[in-house]
Amino acid sequence: MKIYGVLHEIKYSIIRAIAERVVELNRKLPPEKRIINLTMGQNYIGNTSFVLERIGMLKSKNMGPFLYAPSLGTFEARESIAKWFYKLWYGVELDLSSVMITDGAMGAIRNAMGAVVRDGDIVVVDPLTFIYVLDTLRVLGRKYRIEVIDGGVDKKNYIPTPSMVIEFLQDLSNKYPDKNIVYYTQFGFNPVGAFRSSSDLKKIVEFIDESRNVFLINDIVYHLIRFGDLENPLASYMSQEGKNIVDCDSLSKPFSLMGLRVGAMITRDREIFEAAAKVQQYTIVSPNILACEVWKVVCDPEIFPMVKVEISKLNTKLKENYELLARSLQSIGFKVISPGEGTLYIFADIGGEDSEKFVYELIEKAGVAVVPGTAFEVKPRIGNRYIRVTISFPREVLEEAVERLEDYFSR
Repeated sequence: MKIYGVLHEIKYSIIRAIAERVVELNRKLPPEKRIINLTMGQNYIGNTSFVLERIGMLKSKNMGPFLYAPSLGTFEARESIAKWFYKLWYGVELDLSSVMITDGAMGAIRNAMGAVVRDGDIVVVDPLTFIYVLDTLRVLGRKYRIEVIDGGVDKKNYIPTPSMVIEFLQDLSNKYPDKNIVYYTQFGFNPVGAFRSSSDLKKIVEFIDESRNVFLINDIVYHLIRFGDLENPLASYMSQEGKNIVDCDSLSKPFSLMGLRVGAMITRDREIFEAAAKVQQYTIVSPNILACEVWKVVCDPEIFPMVKVEISKLNTKLKENYELLARSLQSIGFKVISPGEGTLYIFADIGGEDSEKFVYELIEKAGVAVVPGTAFEVKPRIGNRYIRVTISFPREVLEEAVERLEDYFSR
């Protein structure tokens, strides 16, 4: 076999497969009949201009070369994140040595996972989550076991309570004292659009502080996309010393900068940081220099009032879009699971048992593409009943999608 064998076992992302299929079909359709693609987790309505217009290197008439950034990101950008970004939002000032600029949140998670997951270790995930980070580890050649926290999880939004998490992790830690037990979770849950509270996160952090072989990788990519009050998402700075804890952030979602890959990995654990730096150096060489400049702009305290206004506008639009889609899906007969707290999605129970088949029927017969719930679980079990719909589109796009869906189901 000339191909690395593990790659034959890894499935292509369902989300990407559907989105790319839609692109292929739309090339052959007239504009008025093109499929409305509500699949990708992208923000199509954020304001990028107020950020990009402040990057000096983009305004020069005699633009110089785009050079490599240092492997951890430019000193100025890292210093800005440490000193200002989380302080302005949450009153938390970081240490410069705990910040690494990455190629999006995915890069931060890859670095952290690559640093702490050894062959034979155990990776623990929530019943519905961003599962593609797990196959990143397999591409890196790691052999590990997956465990899913699913016993008795609240069916309202499928978020395990702190007591469930702690009991699950403690049991694994006792059974396998020689293994790293690595819990990957999201502060703002994809796909359900619900948030774990800071107080609940703190309880998990306190357990990590007392354990020896349990690790927390906390994905906080949606922390600014919240319809109500913001809460501190930084697990590493809720901890006494920050051992075994990593936070993974990105500006992609709130500032519509997905393609620039603007991320950050934060940990106070020096051993993890130094190992993660090697993963980054030998996978991407260095972060995007433009990403470093973007971080500097959004961390500038002088323009922070404008940043807050733009985030507020975005969240207002997203809440209106959520309410529009929720009304439509409920009128069709679906049950909306998402509590309307934030993020870019609606998660809905379609009442069937084959969400993947359902999704392809919608594409063909209604001209609307969404994502099956099976795209967010390790082993399809509950996702067959659900779909995820991206809501971060201009109002007119969603209104057209709603019209198509209502017309299709009325027939």
